[in-house]
Amino acid sequence: MASLKKYIPAVFLLATALILISVAITANALTSEISYFVVGTTVGFGVFLVFYLLKSQQGSGETTSDTRKFTQMMEAIDALDEGLVIYDINENALITNRRISQILSNFKHMFTPGQSRENLGAAFVEWLKGSPAYGEFLEYIAKVKAGKKPGDLQLTLPNGKIVSFKERYTAEGGVVSIFRDVTDEVEKRNELEATHSLITGVYQAIPIGLCVYDPDLNVVSWNEKYIEIMEVPSDTISVGMPLKEHLFNCFSYFDEVGDDPEAFAEMVAERTHSPHTSNIERKFKSGRIVEISQSHLPDGGAVCTFKDITLEKSTQQLLKESENRYRKMVELSPDAILVHKDGIVIYSNEAAIQLLEVKDLHSIVGEKIHKFFPVADHDNLDAHFGGADHLQPGQTVPTAKSQVIGRLGNRIDVELEASALLYGDRPVMQLIARDVSATIKAQKLLKQAKEEAESAAQLKGTFLANMSHELRTPLNAIIGFSEVIKNQYYGEVGSEKYIEYASDINASGVHLLDLINEILDLSKIESGNQEIYEETLDLFSLVEDCRRLMEPQREKADVEITSKLSSVLPNVVADSKMIKQVMINLLSNAVKFTPKGGQITISSLIERNGDLAISVEDTGIGIRKDDIEKALTPFMQVDSEFNRKYQGTGLGLPLSKNLMELHGGSLHIDSQFGSGTTVTIRIPGKRVALTAA
Repeated sequence: MASLKKYIPAVFLLATALILISVAITANALTSEISYFVVGTTVGFGVFLVFYLLKSQQGSGETTSDTRKFTQMMEAIDALDEGLVIYDINENALITNRRISQILSNFKHMFTPGQSRENLGAAFVEWLKGSPAYGEFLEYIAKVKAGKKPGDLQLTLPNGKIVSFKERYTAEGGVVSIFRDVTDEVEKRNELEATHSLITGVYQAIPIGLCVYDPDLNVVSWNEKYIEIMEVPSDTISVGMPLKEHLFNCFSYFDEVGDDPEAFAEMVAERTHSPHTSNIERKFKSGRIVEISQSHLPDGGAVCTFKDITLEKSTQQLLKESENRYRKMVELSPDAILVHKDGIVIYSNEAAIQLLEVKDLHSIVGEKIHKFFPVADHDNLDAHFGGADHLQPGQTVPTAKSQVIGRLGNRIDVELEASALLYGDRPVMQLIARDVSATIKAQKLLKQAKEEAESAAQLKGTFLANMSHELRTPLNAIIGFSEVIKNQYYGEVGSEKYIEYASDINASGVHLLDLINEILDLSKIESGNQEIYEETLDLFSLVEDCRRLMEPQREKADVEITSKLSSVLPNVVADSKMIKQVMINLLSNAVKFTPKGGQITISSLIERNGDLAISVEDTGIGIRKDDIEKALTPFMQVDSEFNRKYQGTGLGLPLSKNLMELHGGSLHIDSQFGSGTTVTIRIPGKRVALTAA
């Protein structure tokens, strides 16, 4: 009995150690502080038990049963979730468990009893080289050597594990080193922090305002968008603030909420506390419109979302106004507008009702559109009468002309335009019928007038041609006989006055014959009967001949005519008589309207496009810009003293212009009133020969 009593303390300590070990294992799921406390207490009891058993074994010679108890105690220490190293008072390893080898995997230096704490520490430092924990552990060793309390460490080991490391001193002077694998805990904590950060980021970045209230309708949280949308000053909201107080503070910002802030706050709080989802629109005095949606939370609280719909509302209003304007435009349009779906009328405006001779809109809706158009036109109007599914909204089909047949049988000429419109979820065809009966009637009248004018012009040309021929015969006789009398071919006349009269009769006859020839030429051109007799012309020689013919007129006017034409001008293919007549007309006008002592210059230029330009430039009286068009109009006289002094029909320039246009060329006048005039004729490049004269 006495021998058993000496084991009672050992049994008590062993039982206590096992209980604490179980508690330690359970505490691993609790906070790290509780776990560390229990483990430390367990280790302390374990160390004390080991010392006690060793001492009693040495003093009394333990039996094999005592050895088994020691073995069981060591197995219990091995079962700990923490790695454990116990150093004696000399800091030599006394006890280690298996868990430390699992935690410090890849650490080649084994933790075995008898090794010094210093050697194990040096090996541990060497193992940590290159890892983030290296510097931390060196600082820890330095603090220990300096006698300072180093504190606990969290180390990331080279094997990838994250461990919590701490050391505690026993009452006898020994040291206990504890390694705890916290990799999963750290990863879970990091994952939780990342999730929290993500949720917080989404909460703040979401484009709508959010505000959460607890069951008592106190503010729990809100995001920045809520502050922005609701125009809430930062000092008017805080965590725990009652919703009523917050609404009371913001009452002055709202519009159309009455005059009683307390009643308003009570109403909103009652609606927010309701378990039913609700949506309202709140207007602000700033003009902003916010849509507020409220939802009930499982714990009795509420979450409200706030969306700025100002732009959306404004757009809706603009669309509504635009639709109303379009509807009025359509209804009041003078053009008939019909809308049909697959050929069936679904809408018409007032103009269409009148055009189709029906009573009202209901009288035409549901009718087939093609019934109101001639059968002969149906094939041509197939695109206008068919469906619009193959068209994009706004896409049009080619314009067509037809006739609308009213219910009363009247036919009206119309021009049809058709385009696709989006009606609901599918396109329909909009048909615009424009009454063009007046236009067609006017076109017919214009055509008739044109034909009559052409007929009259032809008659005029024929009359002028006939009259010219009729006048030429007596004129030739007058000119011939007056020339005989003037030159006294058959003897002397007697009085000098008769010779003078005969000269005047001859000059007048020649002048009248020239005018008749010009009228005849112009009438031929206007009637389209003038023919061109093309030949290759030496333009240089032709112009020189014209200059010589103008010599008597030039001497009488006392002006100079200078030619700057090149002697190697290219030949041209043209009617020599016509080109010569043009040049004589231009030189005659230049001499006529150039004062005494003036200068007339003839020049030429091959232009970039190959046209040959010949210019007659004078220093005469010039023409006003407004009178240039008049000068090119047949029988028109430019009002000036020179026109009154020099007689003429005004056919020279118009006739020259027409003759150049018959050749595909042109005549252009450039004049400065009071300084002179330059008239340029252009012979097209296709008529300019490659070889020079």
